Amino acid sequence: MGLKSHFKWLADSVGRLFVKTSINPNVITLSSLGFALLAGYLISVSYVVEAAFFAFIAFVLDGFDGVIARAQKRATRFGAFLDGVVDRLVEMIILFSMLFLPWPDRNIALSSIVLLMSFGTFLTSFAKAYADHRGAVSRKDLSRMQCMLERIERTILIFISIIVYAASPVCSMYLLSVCAIFSLVSFLQRVWYVYKQGA
Repeated sequence: MGLKSHFKWLADSVGRLFVKTSINPNVITLSSLGFALLAGYLISVSYVVEAAFFAFIAFVLDGFDGVIARAQKRATRFGAFLDGVVDRLVEMIILFSMLFLPWPDRNIALSSIVLLMSFGTFLTSFAKAYADHRGAVSRKDLSRMQCMLERIERTILIFISIIVYAASPVCSMYLLSVCAIFSLVSFLQRVWYVYKQGA
């Protein structure tokens, strides 16, 4: 399952580290949103280096809240729901703020960011959730539904594009374009997978 499986050992280690603490996993989830808002503001005023630091914290907290909840045996259905919603909000805030950066070619940059938000942040996840909601795919098949650009890979590429922007806005813009194309392909892969399972 992409990079996620390669980082399982790290997730398990973090879970064990927090297992004896009383930190509520939902607080960690909401903290990631706060760091994303700060990063988004800094990006929108072109302080990308500083923003990268807060975006990194937001993405890391975003990735470990569920792990910590499971390690503490405090996982709930609401917590899982909140985690998924905040994951999308964090990504959307970071990408939306990038619309305000001075890009070398605004048409390419804005198109890429809007496509990335639409197909990466929202529609790829929606396709999987809706397939589950409508019962178009069994739970077993749903767990096997993969795509070219899973969420962890996408957030890493977004984070890299923020860092790269400080040195080369052109390279950052094209990295976002590639990410947008892969996100569109990922969405189509999920639709095709549901079609094949339900045909």
